[in-house]
Amino acid sequence: MKVDAEFSTHFRQRVAKMKSKKTPDSKKPPTAAAVKSTDASSPEKYHVALSFAGEDRPYVDKVAARLQEAGVLVFYDRFEETNLWGKDLYTYLSDVYQDRALYTVIFVSQAYATKLWTNHERKAAQARAFSESREYLLPAVFDSTVEIPGLLKTTGHIDLSHLAPEDFAGKGIARLSVESSGSQITHFTTPFSARQRLSWKASRFPAL
Repeated sequence: MKVDAEFSTHFRQRVAKMKSKKTPDSKKPPTAAAVKSTDASSPEKYHVALSFAGEDRPYVDKVAARLQEAGVLVFYDRFEETNLWGKDLYTYLSDVYQDRALYTVIFVSQAYATKLWTNHERKAAQARAFSESREYLLPAVFDSTVEIPGLLKTTGHIDLSHLAPEDFAGKGIARLSVESSGSQITHFTTPFSARQRLSWKASRFPAL
């Protein structure tokens, strides 16, 4: 699997730094105190939420899988099927994209621009972005000719036209690493088992 060169370098530096310190077994899930992804009063539950059209699922599915392998808490509908069962999705998804993630990635395509649900998710994410003093909405573009309401052409984005899903996921992990300012990167660079991820997520974040 290809890994973004910048992320690979950052990974090696972080591993070297981790080995130089006397810390608990890095294979164990970090405690809430060790992972500073949100402050104690924050309602945020996910590191990143993915907003996309069904037509683009084959690509996004691989991105979500790579992020999850790296220990990133990602909102992706197929990972949430049991949790979403029976919920009022209009209200719930608005809450997720507006209040429950550190970032939202929108996958811009012709299909994305025309779907009711993607427009709903986008509007919720844009409402959050409007109130933030940092970048919250991260565009990933399949088709640069597509116009998305409220998304300026001057907004920095990632061009997906010649980028493999795994490489794009690497860029996302690197972005989260920068946001962490050092301390929370430890659990992105040491992948958890499925059981470890579920156990840590259950202990770190109460059920909605």
